Amino acid sequence: MRDVYYQSPGNPVQADRLPETLPELRLLPREAEPDSHLGKAVYGLILSGVFSIVPLLFYRMTGWSWLEPYDLIYSLPVIVYFLACWISTQEARHLLHPAFLMAVLLVFVHHRTPWVVQIAIVAVSLGLFVYAFGRHWSVVSTASPLPRTIAEQIQSTCQENLWLLASLTTIGIALLLWTAAPVGKLLLLALPLAAAVIPLPQELSQSRWQILRESLSSWFQYQPALLPGLVQSPVGNHRDRWAGAIFITILSALVMIRWEGSPLPDVLAWGLEHHRSIGEQSAAKQATLFETLRYLSLVWLTTFLMVGTLPPLFAWMITLSASMPVLLFAAAHRKRETPGSQVTGILTNIQESEDPTERTSLYLGRVVADGSPVLVPRKVFEEHAHGLGDSGSGKTSLFLCPLIEQLVMGGDCSVIVLDFKADTLELLATLQAAAEQRAKSGRSQPSLKVFSNQRNKPTFAFNPMTQPFWKDFDLLTRTDILCSASGLNYGAGYGRDFFGSANGAVVYHTVKTFPQVDTFAGLSDCIGTVMMSAKKRDLNPEIRKAGVHVHEVFKRLAACAPLNVTGETGHPADVVEQAIDLTKVFIEPQLLYFHLPATLAPSGAPEIGRLVNYMLLAAATQVERKHPVFLVIDEFQRMVADNLEYMLQLARSMGVGVILANQSMEDLKKGGANLIPAIEANCRLRQWFAVSSSDDQQRLIRISGETVDWKQSITHSRDRLGNVTQSASLSEVVVPRLTLDDILLTSDHPFRSILRISRGAGYAQYGGLPVVIESEFHISEEEYRRRKALPWPILRGSFTPGESSAGTSSPASVPIPTTPAGPQWTDEIIDTKASSQPLSPSDEAALGELFAEFEPPAPTPLKKRGRKRS
Repeated sequence: MRDVYYQSPGNPVQADRLPETLPELRLLPREAEPDSHLGKAVYGLILSGVFSIVPLLFYRMTGWSWLEPYDLIYSLPVIVYFLACWISTQEARHLLHPAFLMAVLLVFVHHRTPWVVQIAIVAVSLGLFVYAFGRHWSVVSTASPLPRTIAEQIQSTCQENLWLLASLTTIGIALLLWTAAPVGKLLLLALPLAAAVIPLPQELSQSRWQILRESLSSWFQYQPALLPGLVQSPVGNHRDRWAGAIFITILSALVMIRWEGSPLPDVLAWGLEHHRSIGEQSAAKQATLFETLRYLSLVWLTTFLMVGTLPPLFAWMITLSASMPVLLFAAAHRKRETPGSQVTGILTNIQESEDPTERTSLYLGRVVADGSPVLVPRKVFEEHAHGLGDSGSGKTSLFLCPLIEQLVMGGDCSVIVLDFKADTLELLATLQAAAEQRAKSGRSQPSLKVFSNQRNKPTFAFNPMTQPFWKDFDLLTRTDILCSASGLNYGAGYGRDFFGSANGAVVYHTVKTFPQVDTFAGLSDCIGTVMMSAKKRDLNPEIRKAGVHVHEVFKRLAACAPLNVTGETGHPADVVEQAIDLTKVFIEPQLLYFHLPATLAPSGAPEIGRLVNYMLLAAATQVERKHPVFLVIDEFQRMVADNLEYMLQLARSMGVGVILANQSMEDLKKGGANLIPAIEANCRLRQWFAVSSSDDQQRLIRISGETVDWKQSITHSRDRLGNVTQSASLSEVVVPRLTLDDILLTSDHPFRSILRISRGAGYAQYGGLPVVIESEFHISEEEYRRRKALPWPILRGSFTPGESSAGTSSPASVPIPTTPAGPQWTDEIIDTKASSQPLSPSDEAALGELFAEFEPPAPTPLKKRGRKRS
């Protein structure tokens, strides 16, 4: 069977394609977050006690000699090697490696090792174990979303304190074992009491018991996958920490055999005394063997429990008591410094990272299977992204808003938002809040401009025909842009081709006849004039009839005042000066928001959206592109056109990343055109927040890939005597990675979605296979309420169309046609700049020819009829 079928259904990460660097982001796996149970911790302590009994049965005070000299041949080089690794890397995990611990144990039990060396080994080992335990907890408890700079300060302080505590522990244990003085035993017993009365930090809301429970559970059960972005223990993996706990317990048991102040001899003496006493009593009473064994087993079970409990109790009592100040300190600062929203801290850490791959990536959430972060490089979004989800599935709050905020916070790109839904102002509030946050952090704040086609909202002007590059285009290019943006190109086909060509002919003849027109109001009037006055040889009568639709479309655009602002429409100078210029978004970071509610607006929102789109791509060809531009379109199916594929391909080559969002793929089947293949082929990233359509579900199952699963077969059979036998078998089968149940359960979850990146990049290497991720709200509920309450911004350079009629009348340079009762001579000023100059002979001849066409034909003289005389 091919290896490709053995892809993980949960996280198919391609480890060989990951960058050699590692992100500085450190997250805890979901199951390892603090608040874990003590199951594995208790099991680890019991296992340590069992291991401590074994050396007590075989080890004697004189030590072992039967391994000599092979024990030292193995031990000494191994100890030197791992000590050198620890000194060079300053990583405690080298001292918890099982090979190093075994070498130390062999040196300890060697019969030539003097007691003073054994004391040093035990004292240093306990001190290092205190350091390792506290170091592990200080790193795990201060993982993201705690800001990295704060976490590093806390970890540095904890590390300094741990070295001090480890040194004191080493000195104290050495003196206790060397002197065996009663004072030392009292101090040892007082150590946990001192740890129990340490004042709790004011910020700490947890009890000491909770901190001990969390730290012990984390030590024994923290085992994250080796994936970028997950915090790894600085003292080794899960195996190393278990080995360290067992090692320190066995070492404590070994030293108790030889230590003069050890309670083990008293415990064993107690067991022997009761064993002898029970034997004598049983002989005197002539008790049965069963009765004797019953009492003896109770005695020796109690003895072995005490013997197995003392070494781990000795080791862990010292470890937990000595490290208690650091445990409380780290837990208190974790509670105080953690931001209100976890995502806020994560985003801050990403933006401040020194790893370039991480710093230029966007955070989308965490893989459900292992909790690893989903860090997608920004260049993936430059090749377009698509978010799908039913209404209320979270595609705005979990997809669009976090992406917009992270793009703006990057500070080196422009973001343009086309909001066709516009039932709330979430997207606008996100732009505002991100710009304010950049200003608060001391970085440059990009300018924000808003546009609305509603008459009661302050808006900036946006006139496509006054863009700096518009006059540089030839008439055919202008015609194509105006027709495509206005939805007047209907695609290929007999009827479509004819009417699309007719629309283009009307617009072309208009801009050719009136090349200086610079507003849609003027263009609409000029189209009316052309339709009445165009010569037959310039515009076929059949085409003129088809041009009625063209006239109506531009009438709607003429009714939108912000689209018709020029220097001659009477608007204030700052309105004209601050008008939206799409060439500037490629030169310096800018934020543009287009409020285009298609159901409530008085004019055509789809046409305006397409105008922005086409004019943005046109601007990209006429200016030096210094940074990328991202175009975010919510409910983009309302402005979709047949040439969507070409538009996406052109945007990619022009450095414009398009981020689309809509409810279902079925929305892309409009007017007989199927635009689904265009989206699938041109969007590198796609994310499904809810998949309710059966077609979408089957499409997602097909592209999810295949994996190997186990199939269990159970067979029941009955022989001739009626006996029933059962047999079970397991076999490997190839199944889809995502089943229908997986899709339904993901769609039902309020925070989960299915992510697919067609070509991996950076730390997002999933082999083109979909993966289930879980996202979170990127802001707190309090911040959400604040943003929701933000009013519509009133910015310098904006105006309110409903408060003035300026900009709604036709410019003086454009004639206003009327319906004549018959042929009339009128003066027509075509160019206001040249109105003071006399007409050229060619113009006079053309005008004469024009009006001669309207002259009625001369009447034919009647011939006189005479009467024939008979």
